[in-house]
This record gives sequence, C-alpha cells and structure tokens, in this order.
Amino acid sequence: MRRGYLLLTLMLCIATTAIAQKLDADYYAYPLKNVAGYYSANFGEMRPNHFHSGIDFKTDGVEGKSVVAVADGYVSRVAYSPSGYGLALYVNHPNGTTSVYGHLSRFRKDIADFVFAERHRQQRSRIDIECKPDQFPVKRGEEIALSGNTGSSMGPHLHFELRTTSSQKTLNIISQGLVEPKDRISPYIMKLHYFEVDTVGGIPHHSKPATYTIYKSDNNTYRTKQTSPIKVGRKGYFVVETSDRKDDCANTYGVYNIKAEVDGKRYFEYLNEGFTFDMSRYCNAVSWYPTQRKSRNEVMRLARLQGCPTTFYPTMVNNGVITTTASQRRKMKIIATDDCGNTSTLEFEIQGKADSLCFKPTLPEDAIIAHHNRDFAHKIDDRVSVVIPRGALYESIVLDLKKSDIVPTHKSVEILSPAYTIHNDNTPLHKGIGVLFTQKVEPNLQRHTTMAAVDSNGNISYAGGKYTLNRLAGRTTSFGTYCLVADTTPPTITPQFEMGQDCRSKSRIALRLEDNFSGVASCNVYIDQKWVAIDLLRGRAWINLDAEGIKGGKKHTIRLEVNDNCGNKTAWEGHFIR
Repeated sequence: MRRGYLLLTLMLCIATTAIAQKLDADYYAYPLKNVAGYYSANFGEMRPNHFHSGIDFKTDGVEGKSVVAVADGYVSRVAYSPSGYGLALYVNHPNGTTSVYGHLSRFRKDIADFVFAERHRQQRSRIDIECKPDQFPVKRGEEIALSGNTGSSMGPHLHFELRTTSSQKTLNIISQGLVEPKDRISPYIMKLHYFEVDTVGGIPHHSKPATYTIYKSDNNTYRTKQTSPIKVGRKGYFVVETSDRKDDCANTYGVYNIKAEVDGKRYFEYLNEGFTFDMSRYCNAVSWYPTQRKSRNEVMRLARLQGCPTTFYPTMVNNGVITTTASQRRKMKIIATDDCGNTSTLEFEIQGKADSLCFKPTLPEDAIIAHHNRDFAHKIDDRVSVVIPRGALYESIVLDLKKSDIVPTHKSVEILSPAYTIHNDNTPLHKGIGVLFTQKVEPNLQRHTTMAAVDSNGNISYAGGKYTLNRLAGRTTSFGTYCLVADTTPPTITPQFEMGQDCRSKSRIALRLEDNFSGVASCNVYIDQKWVAIDLLRGRAWINLDAEGIKGGKKHTIRLEVNDNCGNKTAWEGHFIR
C-alpha cells in the first residue's frame, strides 16, 4: 500500500503543474447523498470582506447527510475550529485538485479517531493537521463525513470547494459544469448609479452618486424609468445592482459575469472563474463598498480602482471610465450573466452635460493625503498616531483623522481615552493598518487594556491590541472611530446541568460561556483531573462523555478554566454522576 501511495503522491505533483483550464465534469461525483440537490450560495458572491470561495449545498434543513469524496485521492488536511469552516476535510486528487468539505458534524471513524487522539495529545480543542498521503486514502463516492452546522454556519449545509492543489486557487465549479443547478431564471437588475470622477493632485475624487430606477421591459431586458438620456459629466463610471435566483429556491445568488458596452464597443468586463485567497478581499474594490456592505445584492462597480489588479477584468478600457463631451449622446448596454448562462441586459442612453454643470473637485491645502502605493504615517496628537502600509488602500485618498465628538460608553468596561476618528468605515481596507495609543495607564489596568471600536451612538466593541511600556499598538482592517479601554470583568460559566446530577442517560453535557466584551480566548476542561476535548458551538462548551470514556456510575469531578482576550480568567468546579 505504501508503494502505491508514493506513486499517487508523484502523480499529484506532476498533475499539479499541468491541471487543465477546463475541468472534466465526469471525473467528479456529487459530494452529497440523499439530498434534493439545491444550493444556498454560489461561487464568488460578495461576503463581508471576501468573495465566497465555494458552493453551499443545502442538506434539506437537517444535519447528518452522507458526504462523499468527489474523486479518488487522500485526506491531506483535517481541521476543527469553532469559527470558519468548523469541522473540515481536505482531499487531494491525482489530477492536481483539492476538494474541501466544511461545516461537517462528524468525520469518518478512522479520521475521527485520529483527530480525537491528536486533540488529546496536543491538549487543544482547535486543531489543523496535515495528513500523509497513505494515511487516509479515499475512493470516489466513498462516505468520508456527515454534513453539519459547525463553525460560522447559520444553518445546516455543506460548504464545498474545489481548488488547484499547487496554488490553492479556488475554482468555479458551476460555470465549469461540475454541478448543474436547475436554473432558468435570468439575473435581476435593480438599480443603476452614476459617478463623475476627476483627479486633483494625483488623488481620485468621486462625486455623490446619481441613482436611476430600473424596470423590466420583457423577460430579460431592462430599461431606466427615465426615458430621456442620463446626463453625465466629462468623465464618469456606472455602478449596477444585480442579483440572481435559481429555480425552486428563495435564496439570492451572486452574478458571475458583467459586461458593459458604449456605442456597441466592449469597454468593461467582470468575470470570476477563481481566485487565490490573497485576492479574496478585492471584492471590496470590485464592488461599490458603501452599499455592498449592507446589501445582499451584488453592487458592482463598472470601473477599476487604482490599487485593484486586473485579475477579475478580462476587458478594461480606460479603467472603465467613460468620457463624454458636452451634448454628446452615447448608447450604453450592460449585460449580466449568471453561472448557468442566463443573461439579462440593461440598455439606456447618456448625454454630456454643459461644462458649468460638471463635477469639479478641489483639494484643500491642509489635506492629509495617503497614497495607495506608499507607506503613510501621521500623528493626530500626542496620544494617537496612524500607520497605513502601502497596499492597504485600494486608491489614494484624502484622510479624515481627528479627535471625535462621540463619547464612548459601556456599563462594564472602563473608558481610558477620548474617541478618535480614523477616516470612515465606508472606505474599505485591503489589509491592516496600525493605530498607536501613547498613554499612561494605572498598573492594575495595564494587562486588561485594549483598543475598542466606537459606533455613532458611542457603543464600543473589542478591537484588540496589547498594552506595554505606556503604549498600545492596535491593528485594524477597518477604518472607523477608536478609543482606549480597560476590561477587568472575567467571563462567566454556567453549567447546563445540576450540581451532582445523574448524567448516565446523557451522551453529552454542556456549559454556557459568556463574556462581557472581548470574547472567550481559550477554554480548557478537566474531568477527574484529566484534560478532555470540547466542542465550542454558539456560546456553549460541549463535552462528549461517551468519547471521553466517562462512565462507571460514580461521581466525577469537573473543572473549567476560561480566559477572555483582555487577560481575565474564570474557573468553575463541580461534579456529576455517570
């Protein structure tokens, strides 16, 4: 067997470098058994700060459906986390692809036994382990797990991905025909927005949007309710709000492909056939972020920002900016296509405005400018400084950095500083920026001191960072308002069973964990002074008594130790019968 899997490994290495652009649908099986065959999310749709990297298969509203390997191969990685994909399996295949199965409830028995042993060996409930090629071989159609609702899941389903093994680039399996949803519904086009744009001092400026109502004139053609041409400036671009549906499902889906033409010539195209994970956050630049962050529609910017690569744009003329002279009339067409080939078209006319009516931005002399391709640092006052590394911005901007008028409040957290505005949360970031607080804090509060985000009503939320040597260096991936706080309240532990309760009829017991502010950072449980594994799920620590061998019809001691993210600890002790 070992020789066979050494050969398989060699085949994987060769195939990884030669995987075809077009996948062979016949190579792969359907990843679930005994389900109706519906989907709750498709590939590439917009999620908060990331593209959706796979397909969400419905499991008919229940857990425990049979999950099978889609092709021959071996389990290359197993993971468990209370967030993200929860229980997840990764399977490498000889053709150079990797299949991923997330939010599972249970692994195949030999895999489950291995994970159980590893969790106890490492004394860690959260694990992520790479496996050897000959450790867990799988065959096409073989059951490898049961579906579930673990991790960051809002209901029972299977998150499934197919990746190129060498780069871990995710692949769009619907557009490639590996699965074929029942779909005769063309995308919906809901709204159209227009922005004028100009550059002053090398800084792009965008006007406030002009928004136009759309109506459906026939099965797959849309028009603006405004029958006269849309008035546009010398330079500008459009944003279109779209959505998609599939037969027999109420879910909304992302739109796979958008093209735009002016006077019959293609000047823009967006297409998402796959991406590596370092590209996933570029959804913030592909979309019009201020509306996208609050919408389930796809709010697509038909233009490219300075710092956005061309990866998702097969066609891009003049960065998507349309130029128009005074009184010039031009014909526009926007074509939205879903991953099953259904298409909708929006057609309208534009006409150039008089020069006196065009957008003319100015740049104040005291403007604080951060360039997308340069490192930036600025001191707001003696307390707060901001550092923005190159590549964190999608375009160069004029920053709003100041002490805020908002007064932070919290009933159980001590506020240590005023709030500071670090630009605004309608401007996305591609990677983290630094916020440095320099302030003396009382010694008894120092290990509990952290940074907090402040909303417009003064409510605060945990934002991280550790205090040392009169400074707190915080890191955030969102612009907004921040302050310095100290949290000295430990987590609370509430057992979901009575002290001394006879639990011989129970296979599992649970304890509720709650924290006032920063959240639970770690949790360890000991039964009869031995470490046991827990499953953290929606604020509860679940213990599998059967798996842990807790039996004998006697009293067992239990101790739970919980730490939050601000250095506070809680311990609880009790006992039960089993």
